[in-house]
Amino acid sequence: MVASVSLSTLHSLPSFRPGIAYVLDALYLAPTSRSPCANTMRSCRGSTFARTAEGLAPLPKSRVTKTKVEASGSGFVPLPKGSPEPTSFELNQLLRDWIAATNSSRIIFQGEGDPLAAQGVVVDTLLLASGSGAAFRLNTLGVGVNDETFEALKRVDGVSVFLPAAEAEKYDDLMKPLSPGCFEDACAFVERAAASGVRVEVTAVDRPDVVVADVEKLAKSLGASDFRTRSWLG
Repeated sequence: MVASVSLSTLHSLPSFRPGIAYVLDALYLAPTSRSPCANTMRSCRGSTFARTAEGLAPLPKSRVTKTKVEASGSGFVPLPKGSPEPTSFELNQLLRDWIAATNSSRIIFQGEGDPLAAQGVVVDTLLLASGSGAAFRLNTLGVGVNDETFEALKRVDGVSVFLPAAEAEKYDDLMKPLSPGCFEDACAFVERAAASGVRVEVTAVDRPDVVVADVEKLAKSLGASDFRTRSWLG
């Protein structure tokens, strides 16, 4: 399998350590396991998807159709307990080593947590990676983003924002935010990012308790250029 070869290559890099990166259709960097919400996109896709025993990695459905990539084949593991979160210097060195070894330049920020819970590391990685040839994508909830991060997002090819519902009450029910106002913050992020020229995709899970058409309507009204549904595996 290509994934196995890529994972073997990733593990061979001197800059790699478990929990900071994995491989699916690109190199995925995992800056943090922290998140502004107790629940995740994975948990919103249903208990079958969320169970680690099922071995399902969070690969966007649109990129690997009808294929279940085993977590063991991607190297997708949480950061080991007690291990420090990666620094921007670590991530920059890792992505440069990866590009040199594979000639693959697609780099995606996504991990167990929300990358922008460590937005300083993401911003600094983008700056340090200048000239590396990396083509970045960011998958996020879009919560708690500061002005410096918005400026740095001009360096990414696209941002995907997970917006599981079209109203705050349902959003809170699904995501269990750790502080109030996350739904409004996520909507503001989509609107501001799109207005600044960043290509923004919004995704939602095709759950039986969510009217996906309403989420798509909201996403487009906020300026998102793309909308995509993720499958429900309840």
